[in-house]
Amino acid sequence: MANIVIGVTGSIAAYKAVDLTSKLIQNGHEVKVVLTDNAGEFITPLAFQAIGRNHVYTDTFKEEDPSVISHINIGEWADLIIVAPISANTISKLACGIYDNMLLNVLAANTKPVMLAPAMNVHMYEQPAIQRNIGQLLKEGYQVLDAESGFLACGYNAKGRMANVPDIMGYVEDFLSSKDDKPLKRKKVLITAGPTREALDPIRYVTNHSSGKMGYSLANSFKGLGAEVVLVSGPVDLTPPNGVQTIDVTSTEDMFQSVKEHMDADIGVFSAAVSDYTPVTYSEGKMKKTDDSDHLVVEMKKTTDILKYVGHNSENMTVIGFAAETDDVKNYALKKLKEKNADGIIMNDVSNPEIGMNSDDNEVAILYKDGTETYLEKASKVQLASQIVQNLADHYGWRS
Repeated sequence: MANIVIGVTGSIAAYKAVDLTSKLIQNGHEVKVVLTDNAGEFITPLAFQAIGRNHVYTDTFKEEDPSVISHINIGEWADLIIVAPISANTISKLACGIYDNMLLNVLAANTKPVMLAPAMNVHMYEQPAIQRNIGQLLKEGYQVLDAESGFLACGYNAKGRMANVPDIMGYVEDFLSSKDDKPLKRKKVLITAGPTREALDPIRYVTNHSSGKMGYSLANSFKGLGAEVVLVSGPVDLTPPNGVQTIDVTSTEDMFQSVKEHMDADIGVFSAAVSDYTPVTYSEGKMKKTDDSDHLVVEMKKTTDILKYVGHNSENMTVIGFAAETDDVKNYALKKLKEKNADGIIMNDVSNPEIGMNSDDNEVAILYKDGTETYLEKASKVQLASQIVQNLADHYGWRS
């Protein structure tokens, strides 16, 4: 088990930090909490003290133990620091090297891994300065857990909510499980994620509802087990995982070309929802609506089947595909497993909106080439990603 420091800043989401503290302690971890003054406007130190049975730190100059300097000692004690929630104000101070409270002083003196979970109004989150500062923190090695979309305290239904506690727990456990034993540290993993877009003209395109959340979560989980990860991503509204090589693409052909450049990967997980068809012709100018017909007919042609190409042309790659189906799910998944010459297929029923595309949750089954089947119950995509990676590692006996 680990020593974990929870930093809490001034956000209405501060109440979630109490739940996070409780869950970490239930998992056997030792937790210490540091509150900013603004956090104290939303929640009291007593709430954390009652759960964690540890002193809660709030003041740089209030030294309870004269034998140590608290803001230095806390960082040395920790295996991991999580700032959840982290406000726009603290993000900007940290990125600019301003250390004017207890939490920021802890971070200034720290040499341990740090996870940041932003929470704020959508317009604040989208401010160029905030995005620039988040980008700077990513470059400096901080892991930023992307804010989620949903109902915000200000009344908006938009992006800005702090990552869910179960998702944060998934990231934490992945990180901790990789500290001493990194079974994939000599493995290269190729992952595709998100949708592709097939352009009709400079304005319009054909696409699908894939959010990319599953693929991005898988990239994080593989990285947590020490793998070198290459993520080929279609257009999504997600922050690239820290420490993962992310290649942004648009069309199926773009994704195919990037995949071909990384056919030396040991493991390939193809979770992207690629377009099966693309327009035969592309209009250089905007296609105009006419009065001649109430219908528009667009001739389409098949795109390259990326999974099939990899399955039949890779030499040493373990190839895992995804089968997102709406009916007769298992039969279609088994057919895909055979036709694509894959080693495994992860199937899910996307007709259910609670576990379909663009949902935060999923429920899948892994069908292996040797006939083994593993069913994973409904959970967040972050949690499922961790379970999928662990199951794959166990099934194939992957070791460094």
